[in-house]
Amino acid sequence: MALVRWRNRGDLAPWSALGELEKEIGRVFRGFGGLPDLLERDWAPAVDLSETDNAYIVEADVPGMTKDNIELVIVDNVITVKGERKNEHKVDEAGYHRFERNYGAFQRSFEVPGGFDNDKVEAKIEDGVLRVTLPKREEAKRKQIEVKVT
Repeated sequence: MALVRWRNRGDLAPWSALGELEKEIGRVFRGFGGLPDLLERDWAPAVDLSETDNAYIVEADVPGMTKDNIELVIVDNVITVKGERKNEHKVDEAGYHRFERNYGAFQRSFEVPGGFDNDKVEAKIEDGVLRVTLPKREEAKRKQIEVKVT
């Protein structure tokens, strides 16, 4: 016996296909954090969080930005990168026909597992990449223990 989808009388209306389309669009956007999220956020830099033996490294793509446009905030084990990239182009002067680069304020926060030494954090911008080095605490560093055979 095959299962058949139940349809109420409202599904027979001429607009029922639009309801199905709306459900599919909602399903697609849920995978991206929801449609409202996409509309509210102007842009956010791509960020990589990696780990070495001695530190965690946060790298963010911030082309065209300087240290004056970026703020780092550290609270407990969370690092927050805030900033704003301003649109300084004037359409009437430059004759632009298309805008694809995003501008505006952004904020990204990351919880770092195991924590880090707040007093030794270093940050620099080079070639459009913000690199923040978060040194590990001694107790968070990986240790190798020798196994003794008796």
